[in-house]
Amino acid sequence: MKRLNELFALANVEARHGLLFSRLFFGVFVGALISLLYSDSPILETMELGMLNWRYKIADLTSRQPWFPHPANEARAKIVIVAFDNDSQFELGCARFNDPLAQARLAELIGRIEEARPATVVIDLDLRGAANHALSDVMSYHRNVVLSLFGSLEGSTDLPSAEFIQHAATGYRELIKEPGGMVVRLPDQVPEPHTGEPTGTEQVPSLTRAILLPLRASYGVDYGARLSPAYPDQYAYINYHRVDYPSYPMWKVLEADFNPELFKDKIVLVGSTLTTRIKDPQQARSPFRAKSSEIEIEADAIASVINNDLIWSFPHTYSKQFLLIVGALIGAMASALPLGRRTLATLLSGIILLILAQYSFQALHILLPVVAPMVVIITGYILGTVIYLDTGLRQRNRELAAAREMMQVRAEEERKRIAEDLHDETLPALSSIARMVDDMTSEYGDSPAPRRMRERLDTTIQEMRRVINDLHPSVLETMGFVPALENLVHILEREFRISCKFSADPEIQEDDVPDFAKLQVYRIVQECLNNIRKHSQADIAEIALSKEKDSLRISVLDNGKGIDPKAIRPDSHGLLNIRHRAALIGASVEWLKPGNYRNGTEFVLIMHTGVSRETEAVKGLDKKV
Repeated sequence: MKRLNELFALANVEARHGLLFSRLFFGVFVGALISLLYSDSPILETMELGMLNWRYKIADLTSRQPWFPHPANEARAKIVIVAFDNDSQFELGCARFNDPLAQARLAELIGRIEEARPATVVIDLDLRGAANHALSDVMSYHRNVVLSLFGSLEGSTDLPSAEFIQHAATGYRELIKEPGGMVVRLPDQVPEPHTGEPTGTEQVPSLTRAILLPLRASYGVDYGARLSPAYPDQYAYINYHRVDYPSYPMWKVLEADFNPELFKDKIVLVGSTLTTRIKDPQQARSPFRAKSSEIEIEADAIASVINNDLIWSFPHTYSKQFLLIVGALIGAMASALPLGRRTLATLLSGIILLILAQYSFQALHILLPVVAPMVVIITGYILGTVIYLDTGLRQRNRELAAAREMMQVRAEEERKRIAEDLHDETLPALSSIARMVDDMTSEYGDSPAPRRMRERLDTTIQEMRRVINDLHPSVLETMGFVPALENLVHILEREFRISCKFSADPEIQEDDVPDFAKLQVYRIVQECLNNIRKHSQADIAEIALSKEKDSLRISVLDNGKGIDPKAIRPDSHGLLNIRHRAALIGASVEWLKPGNYRNGTEFVLIMHTGVSRETEAVKGLDKKV
């Protein structure tokens, strides 16, 4: 932050613009950073899928409003379900279709359905085990039967008889269940975003694709092409609606009075709708059915493709970019706006995001992510608020420092004026009085009064000169920075009989220290020497000036009784004055125990000289504010 402000000062950027740029810069940076952190979070992806349940229900609620356009449901007229339900299980006397008797009844059922020349017949029943020749003959004769494969494709015992597979098209049925059992994603061969490898088997398509591929001859539409994503990292999701497909129990279809013409040119799904166990962990469900049979979910999947309203996931690559943009915008906004506007803008951003996501879900059939952007918005709001407060506090501190410096400058100017007035008016007046006393001495002869008056005046004039020098050390202007400090040492040694040593690095140049800093350092050293004279009871004092790279180090030490740095009173006026002056010039101070004396105190001041000009520019910028 300090370096950034210095660059603003060098570029003559106004302070308010520099503050705004700082907030925007750090806001965008933090927003982009949290976006990258959240972009690949598996927890947020799971929560995103959990939010789908609400999206379906909101879409259903709005679609039932009179003002909402109602698209034609082409699939409802093409899909028929033949259900192997509880009554059919009782009437047919079979629980599964892996024995010759049950498969014979299934062959009879398919024969009745085929009398109406349906577009395709899908058998979504467990046919693992024996193979009935009548059933295989029906499949071989009509050639429009699609067989659902259960279990692992790697074990022969988990598959139907090879005779069935030979005479029917096959599709692998694997409903992908999200947390809670809800099925939303189509189990199709979609490449993984990072590896480029297909997620399913390459030899056997999904059941949905296997059903839709041969329908081109029946309906003249290539439904299979609708399952191909526009981007390699997209997934297809079922678009659920409150639709009840025509459904007939298996036992009723086998009745003699049943009219098979109901199946003409239809997609007939033959599957189980048996009542499942209570709280079955394997139970699949859809947004509008708490207990959905898998054949009903398959019907919804086929309907989504036929109605051409599959919902596609937002491409993973673009999702990262979208999240990055959201994070950068929220970070910039939250770090630049005041609290009221920031809160309102954040709320509006969340509402707009939800509306945009729902609109894209219903109208564009794109699953725009919501959870990760909402987390980014909330986190960006919190961190943006911290940035706003932190930068504001830093700005106020700089303004206070500039105000303190201005007060110090004005105080020094006032001291200089008073010193000049004393030097130009009071000292001449005292000198004139001294001359008058000299005249009185010649008149009064040996009288002691004029002589004592003259001595008192001489003392007063010397004290006045000392006060003038304390008010404004003109020695800084006449002699220079290093000689002025050396002069302080000579005064201490001459007037108070303290042995003093002074050393200065010859590399120290006059231009290394700005004029304002010279005065502050002079006052700090002067205060340290006064403390040595008044409190330390020392007989040796040393001052050392050294230059280290871009910093100036000033050390003042003595061999007095010493001071415990931990015992320094925070309200000590002299030490507070030293710290205050050091803060004005960006210097650091500390009190240590000297290494070359048993007792005593060493005061160390370190001031950076390499950035002194930039610091001056920053101070000038703060003064403008």
